Amino acid sequence: MGFKQNYRIIKRVICILFLIPAISGCSFAGKIWYERLDIYLANYFFKYAEFSPDQKAYVRYTTKQYQQWNKNSELPKYKNLIVEISQLTGRSISTEDVKKIFDKGELLFQDSNNFFTPNIVSFCKTLSDEQVEEINSFFENRINNWKESEKENKKLNPGERVTSGTKQLARFLGIKLNQSQIQEIKKLAKNIDSNNNSSIDSQDKWNKTFITILRDRQNKNFENYARNHLTSLLTREADRKGEAAYHEIIVATISSLNQKQEIKFQRRLNLISKSIDKLIES
Repeated sequence: MGFKQNYRIIKRVICILFLIPAISGCSFAGKIWYERLDIYLANYFFKYAEFSPDQKAYVRYTTKQYQQWNKNSELPKYKNLIVEISQLTGRSISTEDVKKIFDKGELLFQDSNNFFTPNIVSFCKTLSDEQVEEINSFFENRINNWKESEKENKKLNPGERVTSGTKQLARFLGIKLNQSQIQEIKKLAKNIDSNNNSSIDSQDKWNKTFITILRDRQNKNFENYARNHLTSLLTREADRKGEAAYHEIIVATISSLNQKQEIKFQRRLNLISKSIDKLIES
């Protein structure tokens, strides 16, 4: 569905960092990983510029607070979402069923967005002119890297890319797809628009506006401008344009699971759910 905005990447990283230990199925490794979640998040933020000791301390404090909030408030919600996913099998499902789960997952991402936004706005007020330019360089390098990656991606068949990704996700969830299922995925993948240029251009425009706002940090309306600009990334109209095809692929794949595949799928989800329980109790 295209490249995601820098700020939206943060919430994906947050989810991935916390889900990896849960999905790994190893409660001990998961506990160690989750206990270091604040460190991983802080190190991610530190990539944007060279920050002062006080600024780094603020970031570490914020990510630690996030870790506690996430454990108390969000982990139970993720478990509930896993339960809902497990209920997709053994019955007739539609793209609307899948869309509802996507929407609930997006709300969880938005909750993390809402946690970090005021902290990021406060942090940005402490930036120096040099740090703003470092962040600008980071943005520009990321855009250039995305454009180069997109050039390479265009050499590949879009349907094959989607099919390969779906197969990897299925294996991740304990399912080995058969040839009939793979062929159906390939057919549906043709409906997915592989042009990511508009997403990259949109991101580049968002970056430039954000840097303009940061350069005018002394403006009395800076907090409102920064907060509104960060919050603007919660809109999903552009993403939804290509989402329906992915919903169709998921429905077709889940509906075609045989008994053996379904058992492995449910077993994997149950393992994830139990791992989340252990993280909550730790």
